[in-house]
Amino acid sequence: MAREEIVKQVAFLGSGIRNFRFRSDCMAAEFDLADDADPNFVQHVKALVEKVERGLRSLQRKVAFRSSRMDQPAFRAEKILDGVHKLGVGQVALEGIPQRLFRYFDRLFLEYSGQWKTTSIITPTLISAQVLAKCDYFRSFPNNVTFASHLQEDVHVINGFRERHEKRDTLDEQMKNDLAVPCTCLSPAVCYHVYHLYQDRTLPGEGIAADVCGKCFRYESSNMSDLRRLWDFTMREVVFLGGREGVLKERDLSIEKMKEVLETHKLAGEIRTASDPFFVAPDAVAKTFFQLKSDTKYEISLLLPGGERLAVGSHNYHGDFFGRVFNVRVEGAGAMHSVCVAFGLERWVHAFIMQHGNSPSDWPDAVRLAPEFA
Repeated sequence: MAREEIVKQVAFLGSGIRNFRFRSDCMAAEFDLADDADPNFVQHVKALVEKVERGLRSLQRKVAFRSSRMDQPAFRAEKILDGVHKLGVGQVALEGIPQRLFRYFDRLFLEYSGQWKTTSIITPTLISAQVLAKCDYFRSFPNNVTFASHLQEDVHVINGFRERHEKRDTLDEQMKNDLAVPCTCLSPAVCYHVYHLYQDRTLPGEGIAADVCGKCFRYESSNMSDLRRLWDFTMREVVFLGGREGVLKERDLSIEKMKEVLETHKLAGEIRTASDPFFVAPDAVAKTFFQLKSDTKYEISLLLPGGERLAVGSHNYHGDFFGRVFNVRVEGAGAMHSVCVAFGLERWVHAFIMQHGNSPSDWPDAVRLAPEFA
């Protein structure tokens, strides 16, 4: 647990760190430093490592499910051969087999949400900065935020920008002064739109469920690499809103259904307690400890080559937090409680191919015989 938390946070200590990894015996961490890096960087890393290790030392991760493939995991690929094209930092285009596999998992999890009587919602890519502030995002995950802005509505500013960039092939440093203060961001999670949608409303006592899918954006510095960790990625979610007992019952049912998905797709993985990647701050370890201790987050963790794990989805219980901040009530039950079941589609593609290979002929029947590969 400590190693996983350290990897999440260390990239935000400074821009000079490269290739952070743990030694094979897990007793030491190694990394490369840029020539112009802060000379005190090593001490900063040591302080982070000690803080995380000390904060989590007494915890044991709870495993709700361990798939049968975990006993004999197999990996048919070390990389995706074709169809994933890097177009920028944390940005990819998919075609061919990866694109069809993406479509398969999108359909699979849409059908998964069909086990409940859901309301289907289309959400925007942009989200109000005011809404993110209500969600406590700027305090918990400021490092992940992607701000959306535009040039100031001033003819002199706009003309100056146009003239300076007539023959440039990239933006200049001065343009930062041309931007208006952002009032919107790119959405880091589609479920936030759902809570906002029901603001100041009263839900029926039996609660509601929503299925939603959209683009999400989280900047993760040097942690961004391939499909495992993107700046621009796709989430499909099932969001449960209602009373405490009701939403927790639906989470338990979803976890049971996810066990079937892992077995049917012959994937080596676990459903286990986890925490969000809180920013490096004085209370970050305390927040992590609370999440792990209280079982509020269960992640779907699949194995990758070399012993690495990849969280491809999660089952998150938020208590009545969003009900209180958005003033959403439930008939006869007070403030709304919520559960979000989320699937990162690009991550499912990556983990599946690593375990089952690039050739559909080698895949489990559930995928090999699917319409996307007919």
